[in-house]
Amino acid sequence: MHINNVSKPIFLVTLVAFTLAGCMTEEEYGKLELALSAPGPWDIPAETTAIGDTQYVAYTSAGRWVGESGCAPWITPGAVVLKDWLEVAFPQISSIGGYSCRAINGDSSQMSVHGTGRALDIYIPTHAGEADNDLGDSVANYLIEHAEEIGIQYIIWDRWTWRGSRAAGSKDRLYGGAHPHHNHLHIEVSVDAAAMRTPWYSGPMDTPTLGGCDTTIAPDGGVVDNTSSCFRAFGSSTYWRDVSGAGHGGSLIWTNAFQNDTPSNWARWHLDLAAAGEYAVEVAVDPAWGVHGATRYSVLHNGAEDVVTVDQGASSGWIRLGVYRFAAGTGQHVNVYDNASGAVAPDQHIVADAIRLVPLAPPPPPPAAEPPPAAEPPPTEPEPEPEPEPEPEPEPQPEEDPGLPYGPERAPDLGDPPVMDGGDPTIDDDPFEPEHDSYGRGGVVTGGCSVADGPIKGSSALPILPVLGGLLFLSRRRR
Repeated sequence: MHINNVSKPIFLVTLVAFTLAGCMTEEEYGKLELALSAPGPWDIPAETTAIGDTQYVAYTSAGRWVGESGCAPWITPGAVVLKDWLEVAFPQISSIGGYSCRAINGDSSQMSVHGTGRALDIYIPTHAGEADNDLGDSVANYLIEHAEEIGIQYIIWDRWTWRGSRAAGSKDRLYGGAHPHHNHLHIEVSVDAAAMRTPWYSGPMDTPTLGGCDTTIAPDGGVVDNTSSCFRAFGSSTYWRDVSGAGHGGSLIWTNAFQNDTPSNWARWHLDLAAAGEYAVEVAVDPAWGVHGATRYSVLHNGAEDVVTVDQGASSGWIRLGVYRFAAGTGQHVNVYDNASGAVAPDQHIVADAIRLVPLAPPPPPPAAEPPPAAEPPPTEPEPEPEPEPEPEPEPQPEEDPGLPYGPERAPDLGDPPVMDGGDPTIDDDPFEPEHDSYGRGGVVTGGCSVADGPIKGSSALPILPVLGGLLFLSRRRR
């Protein structure tokens, strides 16, 4: 339902009159808004309409109803992937149905697209029996804005339709079917989307961020406040109250807690992390405004989701939800919900303020193990020193004739022998009931030569005679 459909001056005058009289309770405020709000269909925003006019998706009907033999065996792979993703991206969805082999309600000659496995019914909680546009519109608008990328050929929601094959400027129109579709969106995917052949199925499938996220969590941690564009509150704005001068950063919002299976008001902090790692997640609370003892949070991190219950009235400041491993980038978030599974006492409020991520320093590496001491060799007995051998008696040497310049012990020194070096070098109306069974959810060698001394030259034959004489003398003695 749309407050925009109500005469705002009348609403304000009535509201002020009752407020000044001091006789309006919160429940009466809600009833007054409901009484003055005229129910209306899905109101597509102008910016979404403009984006939708740039999208084109060909329409493929289910064909004629020929009985169960004409139905697909089951829901298509593309519809399953889209269903699972929507349930994570939009937690306000209570359930999603899919396959149903049947004819269109009201036209037994045509098969329902549910029979082809290409249709989904996305259930949204109602508000006082009417469509909750705060919850459902965000889903429908997102699907319009990404129709061509995903392959969305048709949408029905709250008595209105959008069809991707219509001409720009006339893609949406009033729905006149038997069911008003006030409690669910009926969407149909194209044949290509059913087979996962559209660009969306090969992309990252990021969780939608509404208006972008202006806060990136640095590797050393950071805060996402309720004033950031990374924060979004869902549900009826009537039941979210803004408080200035309180909470982290000087503002917070709060709503009432109540007993129900699904949330009515809830909030999300989108996370954009510069670096992957383990972070402690903490939430800011103020017991003057948040007093519910079983406030439910969920943390989506690195593909896993954990649910934590916190007593918001137990302390003031930061309360730790836990320590979680996050991936770098977007697609992760923290949610807080207003519903509880058990009875809730009167005046139980929940606060949505700020969240803080604190990185956990990696543990210091263990000290390097010292190598074991080398084993000492066993003691050995010293070898006995050999007894000195007696020095041999020197051979008698011939007396040298100082006049002989050369002899057997005076051959010319030719140097050492040469040294050699080397080396190697992934058009329907009546919805199928969610209780149906179909609902649910890794070598150069180098060298040199020594140069011998040059030949011995004599100046005359006279010195030869003494040499010959000496040789003759030696030869005679060795005999």
